[in-house]
Amino acid sequence: MTYKTILVHVAPGPEALGRIRLAARLARAMQAHLIGSAPTGVSRYTPEATRALLAAPCAALRDAAQRALALFERLAFEEGAQSVETRLADDETGVALALDARYCDLVVIGGAGGDPTPLRPPDLAHYLVLAAGRPVLVVPAAGETALPGGAALVAWNASTQATRALDGALPLLRAAHHAIVLVLGSGAVDGGESGPRLAAFLQRHGIATRTALRPATADTGAALLAEADRCGASLLVMGAYGHARWHEALFRGASVTVLRHPPCPILLAH
Repeated sequence: MTYKTILVHVAPGPEALGRIRLAARLARAMQAHLIGSAPTGVSRYTPEATRALLAAPCAALRDAAQRALALFERLAFEEGAQSVETRLADDETGVALALDARYCDLVVIGGAGGDPTPLRPPDLAHYLVLAAGRPVLVVPAAGETALPGGAALVAWNASTQATRALDGALPLLRAAHHAIVLVLGSGAVDGGESGPRLAAFLQRHGIATRTALRPATADTGAALLAEADRCGASLLVMGAYGHARWHEALFRGASVTVLRHPPCPILLAH
C-alpha cells in the first residue's frame, strides 16, 4: 500500500506552511497526486438573501482562500511535487474537506493554534477524524516540515479504531527508521500477546519493530504524550474516539488530550 492521492488543508496564516511542505514532500516521495483544498468557510446552505447581505465578508473569505491556494501551489512545486491540484470550495471547512477526502488516501491538516476563523475552525481535527472516512495526519501548528523518519510510536489496544489507524499509517511506518508498539496495561487482549503479534505483523511488512509495555493509567492521553517524548517519536499512530465523542470531551479521553498538545505529526483514524 502507498498513498496515491494526498489532500492537504490550505488556509491563510503561517501555521499552514509546515503542513503544506510536509504534504508536498510526502507526495514527492510517494509519487502521489497532491490536492490543496481551501474552503471559504461559508456554508452551502446559507440563503442567497443572507449571502447578499454579507457580500463583502464572503468576498474577503474567498479572496483569502484564493491567495492561500496560490501560495500552496508555489510551495508544492518548490518541494518537488510533480502532480498538483487546487480546489476552492464555497462551503464550511470541515464539510468541504470531508467530501474531498472521499477521493484521497490521506488527509493532512494542522493542529490547534492560531486564531480560529471560518477557514480554520478550532474543532476541525475532531470533525474530520469522525467524518472523513480516511486516515487524518495532524501536523503541529508550530510547523513540522520533515517527513516522519525516526521512531514511529504506535498506540495499540487491538481495537477497531487502532487497526484502522495502523492500516492507514503503513506507508509512513515503512518510511520510519523503526516502529515502537506501545501497549498500556497487562495486554490482556489476545491473551497478553497483542503487542508481540502486532510487532510480528509489522516485521512481515519490512518494518523494524519493538514493543513497549507500560502500566495502565487513568489518563491514557498523558501516557501517550510522555512515551512520545521519551522515545523522541517523529510520528504517533493511534485510533481515535474509542468512546463516544461527548464522553471524550467530558472525561478528557486520549484523542482530546493528544490533539490539544500534539508532540509530533499524529495519524488518527476512527
